[in-house]
Amino acid sequence: MDRAARLHADAVVVDTMAAPGPYLHTPPMLARLDEIVDQRVDAGLAIDEMEAMADRLLLRGELRGYWEGWAASGVDVGSVTIGSFGPSDFTYENAIRDIARWTRKFDALDRFLKVTSAADAQRAHDEGRVGIVLNFQNTTHFGRDLGKLEEFYELGVRIIQLTYNTRNFVGDGCTERNPSGLSRFGLDVVKRMNSLGVLVDVSHCSEPTQLDAVRASSVPIAITHGFSKTVHAHDRGASDDVIKAVGTEGYIGIVAVPFFLTSEPQATLAHFVRHLDHVAGLIGADHIGIGTDWAAPVPKQLQVLLTEGTRRIGFREELRVDWGATIAELATYDDWPNITRALVEAGYSDDEIRGFLGGNFLRLFRDVVG
Repeated sequence: MDRAARLHADAVVVDTMAAPGPYLHTPPMLARLDEIVDQRVDAGLAIDEMEAMADRLLLRGELRGYWEGWAASGVDVGSVTIGSFGPSDFTYENAIRDIARWTRKFDALDRFLKVTSAADAQRAHDEGRVGIVLNFQNTTHFGRDLGKLEEFYELGVRIIQLTYNTRNFVGDGCTERNPSGLSRFGLDVVKRMNSLGVLVDVSHCSEPTQLDAVRASSVPIAITHGFSKTVHAHDRGASDDVIKAVGTEGYIGIVAVPFFLTSEPQATLAHFVRHLDHVAGLIGADHIGIGTDWAAPVPKQLQVLLTEGTRRIGFREELRVDWGATIAELATYDDWPNITRALVEAGYSDDEIRGFLGGNFLRLFRDVVG
């Protein structure tokens, strides 16, 4: 316990997928989620409006549990997805809306630090602030306009996933029927991301698109939130071939999503460690980290809206997405230090654990982004 606590406190802890949405699945809702959900669902309002309400509460200082949750988690930097759910999923308009919301929070709340470089991440740790990396989980936000891609870079986006689950102009997602690899436009997108200094993420991409991206990129790429398809067969998982292709030079962040780690009724951190062990056996310990993609089960009222949303974006019923699922040792984001304890108990060295907690990702981020 003492060793785990020391490692967690000393390391720059980075969650490379701290939230699948700008607000509803980060620690923000630890104090007031039930109240917010009750108000918004009863009024028949959409998820993005719930997020706007959460913003207002946070800016007024009425979501103190948000900061308590971050402090308890010990996470210094979280990568947060923007531009996803909203009036229309993964659009330019959604992305601009979310960037505007985060810009307001960066400007108004000194506890936040916008992270656009590895040095910013270290600064968040040193100053006891919450570092936020803005990411996209799709490229549909800029359509076929590479000029808009550059706009988003100027606005602070530093990680972009090439596809979500389904097909777009760039390539195919992991739940697409008869998937293929990168399009010619996709090759142009990877090249432009490389030149700008935006990390290529292939977490939700099809295997042909993932392998194409490794070949097309002039710098290493990442799976910011993934898991082993060998350990648990699921369309969202990465094959051993993909893990070796991406992770030998790049980065693999292991998720803490219960239904991705196992089909057993109760997921535990032992399942998480099993995936990490398998990946380490393929590529070694120096290119692995943690991208939880999960904060806590959400209230039943919100599960209905989220289930509807995930079906729209390619999660078929047989993929067993369950917004009420839990990991036994991760009841809320506060319990993030239990991951470090699990790594200690699994027998990894201090240096390996520091790498998992953030060092490995930051090395790649520094090399690719700056």
